[in-house]
Amino acid sequence: MVPADHPTGMSPVELRPEDLEAKGRAVGVVFHFFVQRLARAVFGAYFRCYTRGRRNLPRTGGVIIAPTHRSNLDTLLVGASAGRPLRYFAKSGLFRGPITTRLMVTMGAFPVRRDMVDRSALTAALTVLEAGKALVVFPEGERKSGVQIHPLLDGVAWLAAKAQVPVVPVAVGGTERAMGIGVRMPRPRTVRIVWGEPLAPPEVDDRGRQNREDLTAYSAELREILQRMFDDLQQELGIPVERPEDGSLT
Repeated sequence: MVPADHPTGMSPVELRPEDLEAKGRAVGVVFHFFVQRLARAVFGAYFRCYTRGRRNLPRTGGVIIAPTHRSNLDTLLVGASAGRPLRYFAKSGLFRGPITTRLMVTMGAFPVRRDMVDRSALTAALTVLEAGKALVVFPEGERKSGVQIHPLLDGVAWLAAKAQVPVVPVAVGGTERAMGIGVRMPRPRTVRIVWGEPLAPPEVDDRGRQNREDLTAYSAELREILQRMFDDLQQELGIPVERPEDGSLT
């Protein structure tokens, strides 16, 4: 893996963290007071969407939101549920052409390469968190399928330790039935979103450095929390939860 300076379709200027943060901030108020409310009404009616525990999301300050990920609907639903402006990682393939790129960046998204360590995206993410904003990072990476929480990527633990911000786990249930992988049009299925209690960031030494073992343990703890939340939500929705015979995460 090597650092990525700028994905296809993005100019170096648009990838500068300060520009990403400024553009996201410019329309954050509009999105928060209009688009979020509109989306909440639409999703509430179509998916009978219900949110629980939203008060666990700090109203101010830098925070990482770590949701489960089973559908392309998850980003929209979490954004509508949050109650405060959010910033997002988005796959670099979505940033094609000046119009699409400007729209994505303006709405608070910034590109990340999934096939390598994208230092530009990590720098932008730290800029967002240090500016006191809320950042959505799907800890499982790309969309998954099934009731099992997959091994988490290191990004959430690393960002939380580096920026010293809490992580709020979020379980999103029912979206795979509504619009799972390979489904193009969402179906009217019941969806539930549960916000968990904030998890304090990993500890760092006096120089602000992270211990690899601590980050690994943090990711394991976050995975267990997400699995418990996801299991409870699946059962609430009447979705069978199949676990390995030994009850462990694999």
